[in-house]
Amino acid sequence: MTKGYGCKLRNQILAVAEATAKCAKPELADICIDAYNSLTRAQESIDANSTDAFPWLIGSASRFENLGEFDNAIGAYVKAISFATSLTLIDRGYESFCKARQILEDGLQRSDPSLQSPALRQELAKAGQNLIKSIKTAMEGSPQADLQAELKASILGGISLKQAAKEDDMKDLVIVDGKALYEKKAIEYKEGADKYIQSGMLKNAVVFACMAALADLMLGKPKEGISYLTTTAANSGHKDEFTENLIFRWTKLIFKALVENDVPAIDEATTLFLQIPWGFRDDKEFGRRVMDSVRRKISQ
Repeated sequence: MTKGYGCKLRNQILAVAEATAKCAKPELADICIDAYNSLTRAQESIDANSTDAFPWLIGSASRFENLGEFDNAIGAYVKAISFATSLTLIDRGYESFCKARQILEDGLQRSDPSLQSPALRQELAKAGQNLIKSIKTAMEGSPQADLQAELKASILGGISLKQAAKEDDMKDLVIVDGKALYEKKAIEYKEGADKYIQSGMLKNAVVFACMAALADLMLGKPKEGISYLTTTAANSGHKDEFTENLIFRWTKLIFKALVENDVPAIDEATTLFLQIPWGFRDDKEFGRRVMDSVRRKISQ
C-alpha cells in the first residue's frame, strides 16, 4: 500500500521497518501468522464460553514471546486471566498471571520499548485485582456463587462445556478426548503434590496426591493409582495427616466402589464429597467428574 504494508491477519497497515524486520523473513513470518491465528481462535472460543480458549491463548503468547513481542505476549495472558476469572478457574488464572508477570519483568530488564507505556502494566494489575476478587467470592462459597461456577466452569481443563456434556453419555471410564487430558492431569498433580510436600503445605499436598491417583484411575490403572497414593502418604513424613484427611477417605471410597463394584461405597463418597472444603473449584469439578464416571461404570 502507499503508506506501508497491509497485514490481512491484523487488518492494519504496518510500518516499513516492521515489515522488513519480520514479514520479509519466512521463519519469523510463520511464527507471527501462527501467533495471530491462535489469538483469533482463542477469541472465538471465548465468545463461545469454551475453555478451549486457554491452549490457544498460551500458544499465542508463547509465539509472541519467541518473536520478542513482549507486549503482545502479556496481552494474550491478560485475556487468559480475565477469561479464567469469569469462569472462577482460580489456579488457571493465577498461572497465567505469574507467566505474564515474569515476561514483564524480563522485558523491563531488557528495556524493551513496548513495555515502557504504563497502560499494559495497568491492564495486568487490573486483571490480577479482579482475580483476587474472584478468589474472595469463591471462598465465601455462597449457593449462588457455587451455582454460577458449576454452570460456567469446565469439567476438565482444556475441554469445552459442549464436549463435556457430550461425554456424559459415554459409558467407558476412559472417555473419548479424555485420555490425553488425564495423562496430563496425572503428571501435573503428581508434580504439584511433590512441591507441596517439600514446602510443608500438607493440605494442598493431600488434594493434589488424591487428584493424581484419581487421574490414574480414570486411565484404567487403579493399582498404580492406589499404590501411588499410599506410597506418597507414607513417604511424606506425615502419614496420619494424609490418612485422616476427608479427601483421602473420599478417594479411597472411589477406588473401593470401582474395584469391588460397590454401589454403597459410591453413595457414601457422594455424601462425603459435600463435606470436603475444596480450595479450588476446578479441583472440585474434576473430583465430581471422576465420581460420576465411576457411578456410571458400576451401574451398567
